[in-house]
Amino acid sequence: MEGQEPAGSVSATGHASTDSWNEIIRYLCRPETYSESTSGVEFTETHLSCVFLTEDFVYKLKKPLTYTFLDFSTREARLRNCETEVRINSELAPDVYQGVLTLARDDQGFNLEGRGEPLDYLVKMRRLSETCNLEYLIHNAAVVETEVDEVATKLANFYTSRDFQGYVAVDRYSEEVRAFKRELDELPVELGDALSTLVERLLAALDEAQSALAGRHRIDVHGDLRPEHVYLCEEPVFIDRLEFNAELRSMDPLEELAFFALECDRIGVTWIGRRFIQVYRECSDDPAPEALLAVYQGYRALLWAVLTARHLKRNDDRKPWREITRGYVRLGLNALAPQRAGE
Repeated sequence: MEGQEPAGSVSATGHASTDSWNEIIRYLCRPETYSESTSGVEFTETHLSCVFLTEDFVYKLKKPLTYTFLDFSTREARLRNCETEVRINSELAPDVYQGVLTLARDDQGFNLEGRGEPLDYLVKMRRLSETCNLEYLIHNAAVVETEVDEVATKLANFYTSRDFQGYVAVDRYSEEVRAFKRELDELPVELGDALSTLVERLLAALDEAQSALAGRHRIDVHGDLRPEHVYLCEEPVFIDRLEFNAELRSMDPLEELAFFALECDRIGVTWIGRRFIQVYRECSDDPAPEALLAVYQGYRALLWAVLTARHLKRNDDRKPWREITRGYVRLGLNALAPQRAGE
């Protein structure tokens, strides 16, 4: 919505009023707000942020939200989150994350130089070309195999450089699978026998994989590895590491790769996810067993079925959440299909 001022639909929790929040959004949608010259400002929202795009940069304003897994209700908490986002993303996306700006107000009004009363904070990022984005390249059938190998190698080397953070907590998977099933049964989406079949297969696979899972190492990974967060630039980069909860980033790298492969499958390019896994095998001492990949993919498919279905409770109509939820269940069933178990 370039050049337009959006209607205020975001909760103003943590701010003086809904009116003041809307005033801030309108200010950040104006081209003259920014130090760089730009012909317009594109405005979009993620679940946790309001995002403003000029021609050369991206500015992210955290929403003042509170959930069981995060608390952005205070200005100080949002500042810490912004600082953490810049810090942890410097490893996989050097020079992309420019720093944290202070949104303030003085006698002249709002400013991004921190003059006067501080109101909030924004992460500033260099805007990357859409034509380098892996998801864009996939949809445009423009992916080059050598570039996939290059970016996969960068990720594998990142994994092998990380410190050991402990072993996988085996018991939590079965507990969470049962909890996910209970939650999906209560959410407004019809999944029929598919959900019960997925849960049955997943619990059985987890039981068989107990000893293998118990030996898996946890490291600090990306946390939200999807094709949309991968850029095949001259120097490949991975953006948008999960910054709000370090514990959610602490996992077996094979689980993260399984999720990435699942997301590649979801948009119709199985070979890319498989290539990332193979490059990881070649760069590490990890054989990355197929049976464990299937378990992780089944688990991640069920997890994301829950995460997408939760949007239905919030009357979020930005995407067809029911069909996306069903799609994840189908992917999980495919990953754990009996004919694949013997591969």
